[in-house]
Amino acid sequence: MSKFKYITVLDFESGQVYLYDFDAMTMPNAEEVVESRHNLDNVQYMVHKYAPALWTKDLYYCNREQAYALQNENEE
Repeated sequence: MSKFKYITVLDFESGQVYLYDFDAMTMPNAEEVVESRHNLDNVQYMVHKYAPALWTKDLYYCNREQAYALQNENEE
């Protein structure tokens, strides 16, 4: 059983960093999870046991719906 709980993806194509929950009991391996959402040729990813710490004065947190809304807004 995997002790990893999170996947961080640095997507060079979109210029974004993504963080996904990972549950080895209900998901395929981490690479398949990343591949289902991103082009593996344009990303670097890593798995984490603990939630990654992100620090910057302009960092904000949003839920999935807000993130998709921001992405769609930027594409228009």
